[in-house]
Amino acid sequence: MAEYLANEFSDRNLTLLNEIAKFEDVPLHFDNYENAFDGMLLYDTDRNDFHIHINIDNGNRQDSKRGRFTLAHELGHFFLDEHRLGLKYGLLEPHASFHNINQKSIIEEEADYFASCLLMPRDKFRNHSGEYKRQSGNKKFSLDTLLNLSESFQTSILSTLIRFGEVGTHEIFAVISKGNIAKWFVKSTDFPNWKFKFKIGESVPLTTVAGEYYNLENRKFTSVEPLDTDDWFYPPADDYRADRQMYEQCFYSDSYGFVVSLMWFD
Repeated sequence: MAEYLANEFSDRNLTLLNEIAKFEDVPLHFDNYENAFDGMLLYDTDRNDFHIHINIDNGNRQDSKRGRFTLAHELGHFFLDEHRLGLKYGLLEPHASFHNINQKSIIEEEADYFASCLLMPRDKFRNHSGEYKRQSGNKKFSLDTLLNLSESFQTSILSTLIRFGEVGTHEIFAVISKGNIAKWFVKSTDFPNWKFKFKIGESVPLTTVAGEYYNLENRKFTSVEPLDTDDWFYPPADDYRADRQMYEQCFYSDSYGFVVSLMWFD
C-alpha cells in the first residue's frame, strides 16, 4: 500500500503527503501542542471522519524532514486497517506518537515501517543510489551516498540509514551513539554476523573513529577512515571477509547530540 501511494502521489523522489491526505479527505492540523506528542490520528465520532494533528512545537514543520516523517507515520495509522478500524470502533485508544527509535509498541513499529516505505519506496530508493554514483563519477560508497538520499527523499539521516540497511545497494553496519554510549545499531543482511567488541549501553571502542571523537575533546573526524575489522568486531580467524579493507565515517548531529558511525567494505 505504501509503495503504491508513493508512486501515485509523487514529484520525482518526493512523496506528496499533503496530496494523499487531501485525496482521502483527512484534514491536517499543524499546530502548537507543547510536548504532548509529535503526531496523533483522531476519529471524530460526531462528524464520522479522521483528523491528523501534527505538533510544530517539537519541530514538525510541514517542510521539515521530521515533520514529513511524523505525517507519514500518522498516515500509516490511517491506512493500516487494524489501526484505523480500531480507532473508529473504540478497540484502540487514541494515542500520542513520539519520535522514538526504540519503539516498544508493535502498532508504532508498524506505522514507522509504513512511513519508511511511503517516503522511501524500494525501487526509487535503490535506483537513486546507483544514479547518484554515476552522476557524481564516484563509484565508491561513502556517507555521502546516504546524505544525498536524505536530501533527495527529504528524510532524516537516521530514517535514511535504517531504510538503506533494509533495501540499500551496499553492505553496511552503523552504530549510533550519544555521550560515548552505544545506543543501537543498524546492520544490512549481507554484512557479516560478527561478534561486537561493544554492547548496547556501553562505551564505543576507543580505537574507532567515534571513540577518538569522544576521547579527544570532541574532535570531529568527517573523512573516510580505513580501520581494522577488529577495531569494532571479533571476526572469526577463518572468515576471509575479515581480510577486506573496512572503512568508517562519522556523521555528527549537533541538534540531537548523537554520532552515527557508518562502516562498510570496498
